[in-house]
This record gives sequence, C-alpha cells and structure tokens, in this order.
Amino acid sequence: LGTIGIILSLRNLDEFMSTFSYLFSKEGLAVYFLSIIFVKSLHELGHAFTAKRNGAKVPTMGVAFLVLFPLLYTDTTDSWRIKSKYKRLQIVLAGMKVELYLALIATFFWSFLPDGTLKSIAFILATTSWITSLLINISPFLRFDGYYALSDYSDSKNLQPRSFAMARWFLRENILGSKDQIPEYLPKSKQNFFIIYAILTWIYRFFLFLGIAFLVYYFAFKVLGIFLFVVEILWFIILPIYKELKIWFQKKDELS
Repeated sequence: LGTIGIILSLRNLDEFMSTFSYLFSKEGLAVYFLSIIFVKSLHELGHAFTAKRNGAKVPTMGVAFLVLFPLLYTDTTDSWRIKSKYKRLQIVLAGMKVELYLALIATFFWSFLPDGTLKSIAFILATTSWITSLLINISPFLRFDGYYALSDYSDSKNLQPRSFAMARWFLRENILGSKDQIPEYLPKSKQNFFIIYAILTWIYRFFLFLGIAFLVYYFAFKVLGIFLFVVEILWFIILPIYKELKIWFQKKDELS
C-alpha cells in the first residue's frame, strides 16, 4: 500500500505540496495537534506492546516536558534484562516502525480520498509520521529512539554520560595539556567512537537549541518570546560552556 501511495503521490506532487496551506488555517492547526497526539500515542503503544511481547515489564507511561512542550513516553528500562540484542532493538525501533507504517497507509489513502477534511487528515498523518520518525526519533543525538538503538547496537550503556566524560578528558588533554586520569580504560576504537559521538552531539545540540530559541522568539508573543529565548540560550548553551571553562580556569596551575 505504501509503495502504491508514494508512486501516486509523486505523480501528483504539486497537489500534495499544495495541501500544506491547509495547516495554516485554524481548523488545520487543530487537526494537526490532534494528529500528533494520535500518532505519538500509537508510537508509545508500539514500544509498550513490543516490550510486553518480548517479556519486558512496562511500569509506567506518561507525559514529560521538553522546553515546556509535552512529550509522551514509555518506560521500557526493563528491556535491558533481555539477553537478545535483536529483541531489545525490536523494542527500541517499534515506535518508529508504527509511525512509518502509519505514514505509508495514510499516504496511500491520500491518493484516493476526495478533496475535503478526510484527505487533509490523511495528509497530516502522513507528513507528521514521516517527519517525526525520520528527522526526530531517528537522531542519535537526543535521547529518543535513535539514541537507544545506537547505544544498544554499539553495546554502550549510558552512552551520552560516558561519551561526554571521555570527550571532556580528550579536550583538556589536547588543548590544555592537562594530565587528568582517563575516565575509563577502553579499546582505542571505542575511545574514538565516544569522543566523535560526543563532539557531534554538542554541535547538533548547539544548533538545535539555537534554532528553538529563535523559533520561540518569533512565534511566541514578544515578552514570552524574549524570556524563553534568554532562558534557552543561557540554560542550554552558555551554562554548560561556562561550567567547563570554570574547570579549565581552576586547573590553570596544572596546565602546560
């Protein structure tokens, strides 16, 4: 169904792209937010059902907040007890699979539905699922599905804290000549993997948080926009850099 839907959508690409204008209406925005709730609920249920099927407990499901934005989550921590890496990856990737399947089916229905609300809903379900799965969840630099998949695939529990510690040690040693003890002794290839991953994550987050800051500045009303912009820049960008530079200054007598 998905293959047929994609082929037909490409044949009517101008019509498909023109449907974006519906999103900027009041009705379109309302349908969009309802679609996100629907898609993300199915995403989390995908994790939960797959975890249960593979023998892991799911103690909680709920809502978390990222920069005041609500996000659904499912606690699948118990899946680390499963010995099979394949089954653990099944659980991690289940949410993205659900969204991609939903996108394929919605793209198919968009091709055949008559113009109107149902066609617009199919468009929103298709685009929401494609975008959130491919651009957000698959990214290994934020703690979403892509991160946990990479962590499990590379056999690196607590990937980000360990990588960040290794990268800070690497920078202090090579820029400052500091002789701090290495955080943990690992094969050279694993050390390099941690260091490269951490630096790429920092670059990704810098531009992500900077982008979010500009978005809230431009789209929130001005007083709130300025406040959120300042909080975003200070808390997520300047504060981490300040904390690291403070340690560098404390070590000035040890530096070569």
